[in-house]
Amino acid sequence: MSGAQLYSVRGARLVAAGRAVLAAFLLVSVTLGALEEGDHGALVRLLLGLYLVYGLALLLTLRSRMASHWLTVAPYAPACVDLAVFTALLYLTKGADSPFFSPLLFLVLSATVQWGSRGALAMGAAAVAAFIPAALGALGDGDRAALTTVVRLGTVTVVIGLLTAFARHQERVVEELARLSDPMNDAAHDADPPVREGLAHALNVFRARRGVFLWAEDDEPYVRAVQTDGDGFTERWAPPTEDEWLVHPELADSVFLYDRNTGRTVSRLGGFARLGASPLSATVTGATSFDHALVIPVHAEPISGWIMVLDHEEQASEDLAVGAMVGAQVSVGLGRWQAQRVRRESAASEERMRMARDLHDGVLQFLAGASLQLEAMLRSGQLPDAAQARLATLRVALGDEQRELRGFISAMRPRRPDEASIMVRLDEELGALAQRLSRHWSTHVSAEVTPRTLTVTERTAYDIGRIVREAVANAVRHGQAAHVSITTLGTEGGLTVQIDDDGQGFGFAGLHSDEELAALGVGPRSLQERVRALQGRLTVESSPEGASVTIEVPIAEMA
Repeated sequence: MSGAQLYSVRGARLVAAGRAVLAAFLLVSVTLGALEEGDHGALVRLLLGLYLVYGLALLLTLRSRMASHWLTVAPYAPACVDLAVFTALLYLTKGADSPFFSPLLFLVLSATVQWGSRGALAMGAAAVAAFIPAALGALGDGDRAALTTVVRLGTVTVVIGLLTAFARHQERVVEELARLSDPMNDAAHDADPPVREGLAHALNVFRARRGVFLWAEDDEPYVRAVQTDGDGFTERWAPPTEDEWLVHPELADSVFLYDRNTGRTVSRLGGFARLGASPLSATVTGATSFDHALVIPVHAEPISGWIMVLDHEEQASEDLAVGAMVGAQVSVGLGRWQAQRVRRESAASEERMRMARDLHDGVLQFLAGASLQLEAMLRSGQLPDAAQARLATLRVALGDEQRELRGFISAMRPRRPDEASIMVRLDEELGALAQRLSRHWSTHVSAEVTPRTLTVTERTAYDIGRIVREAVANAVRHGQAAHVSITTLGTEGGLTVQIDDDGQGFGFAGLHSDEELAALGVGPRSLQERVRALQGRLTVESSPEGASVTIEVPIAEMA
């Protein structure tokens, strides 16, 4: 880093004012108080007079912006002059016992103001190096001189350490504030909320590797958690627990630091929080190991939750203010994602309405006309019996397709709230679908639902039906299956649908998850897309003797 980048003109002006005032006091001190014999009084007074003139001239020079630019060319020159002057005064007046020892502290402080921790450390080392020869010479001048020398050396060393640590702390806070300007990854077009991006942004600001994002959506009983240890993200669902809260209600809307070992909690709004217990529920502390955590609330309808920055280095009270800004940034990112999702859903709804009208007025009317034509041909009685039987079968199949198309059009149209909650028996829906698929593909298709009384919303039944249709079509068209069985099991919070066939499989052998199929570039892609759209998981087991497709779909509206 260049001197121009390290040098601060504002700090230099402050130091120049201090230099001039200090030079004046030093000159007054040697004028009013007589120096001892051997202190080179005349030379000391001359040196201090010249130093005062130099300090005033430099102070006046720095008031000009054009003249201040000169310091960016030689930023360390004034500090070198100060060091030379005070070192000369030290050795002109009894060395280690000199009354001009204290100005050495001015050197360290001025370097800290201008160049931060590096300046404090470098100038401190230079000041100690200048003092050590005098200190070594004073150690043999008696106990009193040795005592004074050691005290002065210890004092300047401690001051250097404190100023260096303080400057480094200030620099760390500034670096955190600078990292706040780093944008979150744009996830506005993703289907899932950008919680991973928000967690990564928070960890980047605080230079931490480990963290957790806990959140829930409105009217959703489950709490979701994304966690990282620096090597990727893992996500899990947490069902409702006996805990009444995840974060103590008194701190739910406040940034706070929690030390798990001492039980101490420091909040942004109220200082030390005395809760009498952990501010985090047993569900949170039991699922995550940490020594200390910075907890940041995040709110953006319909999502609310907390980011936990775990075991970051150098905890400080400033983390609370920076954490509040991080929470605001992540909340804005989630709000932008939600606004984009609403706009996308609105645009998609309009497009679905247009397609529904086109299908209703075009394809569906054509199928209705074709069905009437077939009915007229059957009523004419002019066809052979075999042709009439085939036409009758075709008319039934055409009617099935008309009903399917009407259901598809109905699903595309937006529903009123009362319509969206209509429940149907899944075994009846899948049973009727199995019969139609059997006729359509000339294949034996059976369906079984456990429990038989399982009910789901009409929309869910439609989505499951589309998945089953696609799976059966794959089994018959590509696997040449003669028998297909559909087994559906209602589980806690979801459905498990298994489609088994006796065909030739998918061209690969073994059991593969959805992720493995995607990595290998094999498997039923259309079926994979449908399952992903429902936030489900798909597993395929294939062999030359047949295939088994298992689909797990999270569904809340079941009874």
